[in-house]
Amino acid sequence: MTILDPIETAGVSTELRRTRVRPGKQFSLFTHPAAPFYVIGLMPIFWILGLAYFTFALAAVPMGISLLTMKPIRFPKGSGLWFLFIGWMIVSTVTLDPTVSRLLSWTLRAGVYIGATIIYLYIYNLPAKYLPTGRILGMIAYLFLFTAIVGGYLGLLLGEAKFPTLASVALPRSIANIDFVRAIFQPPFAQTQDFLGFPLNRPSFPFAFSNDWGATLAPATFAAVAAAGRTRRARPLVPVFALLAIVPMVVSVNRGLWIVLVGAVVYVAARRVSTGNLLLAGRLIVALVIAGGLLLASPIGDIVSQRTTTDHSTNSRGDIYTQVIDAVPESPLLGYGAPVSNPIPFRPAIGTHGNFWTALFSQGIPGAIFYTGFFVTMTFKTGRRIRNQEQLLLHLAVASSLPTMFYYDHLPAALPIMMICIAVFFRDRRDDDIRREVVLSSPLPV
Repeated sequence: MTILDPIETAGVSTELRRTRVRPGKQFSLFTHPAAPFYVIGLMPIFWILGLAYFTFALAAVPMGISLLTMKPIRFPKGSGLWFLFIGWMIVSTVTLDPTVSRLLSWTLRAGVYIGATIIYLYIYNLPAKYLPTGRILGMIAYLFLFTAIVGGYLGLLLGEAKFPTLASVALPRSIANIDFVRAIFQPPFAQTQDFLGFPLNRPSFPFAFSNDWGATLAPATFAAVAAAGRTRRARPLVPVFALLAIVPMVVSVNRGLWIVLVGAVVYVAARRVSTGNLLLAGRLIVALVIAGGLLLASPIGDIVSQRTTTDHSTNSRGDIYTQVIDAVPESPLLGYGAPVSNPIPFRPAIGTHGNFWTALFSQGIPGAIFYTGFFVTMTFKTGRRIRNQEQLLLHLAVASSLPTMFYYDHLPAALPIMMICIAVFFRDRRDDDIRREVVLSSPLPV
């Protein structure tokens, strides 16, 4: 299967473009070029199997096979930094201690990194006629609803209860008893914590940690809104889903998620001011103030006010980041391959709680530069020449990577979702540019 397109190779005659065979007539359900993408939708099944963490990595396997059949394989401009990061991550394995826990720690993260890379290239290279943008955004919207609403309310109701997944039962006890392995293969519905003075179920389903839940929703929220904007039938349901989602998003006390969403409104308002659209900017700020006031006046307002004043996790996070900074001079180029257990009891592993810190500790200073540089570059590129509301929302999904990388791990789902948004953004822009060139180069009618 050789897939060219963009768009029908631009140089092909208009006559041929008009008479091409429709994709639905060429392929069956399982041989259709877009079929591998829909494996992502099996996340609920993967969770039952204990493999939710690997959803995107597993979906990347058939996508990778399909990608190998596409000629030529194109790369969005600015991708070089990402491939440097992937290469550096592989090289950093030389610093790993040859223990089961260390090798597993590297392998689990590498699987998501490489899987996200394959998905990124697959979507960018697969023509929109096979996998329309609306369906891609619809898939992310589905994951948003599954995580925010289904996962959110299950977490609030069931707390730290665990489901005996098939993987947790099948794994050898020597491996299953490793803390982070157990958390991944048999995740709880929520993390129950009492730092506000009472037990609070912070949703984490279908992931291992509440921070992973919040990190996923940061880019997924913007992509889901973009998906809703593509279909009139879904628009009346948006307020309903928004109200359902906001409760677990607030009760989760994920301050990082709150920062991203509030910051996005302020950022969009600032952009509108810069273009002279003061009315819309004012409306956004007024809407934000009203929504915040209603939220604080609601029964869950106390949770918000208490979370903004408590310093829970702030001190421990600072200690972890200090440990990373202190460790870097001993291995500045290649890092330590993967995070390591913290010698301080009951503290998170060194090199976690922020993908910037993970890259810095695991892949050294070059790895941190490559990882951060890629997302800075892509945020800048997607923020230029925005032509419509959908592009703005995709830009926000990509831009959410910048603040969150300093306090959230982007694995296992936030990173693939952001890579999907980048691929969709540049695929659509490329196709739009080609269409414009074709129109401009076409002879005027006599």
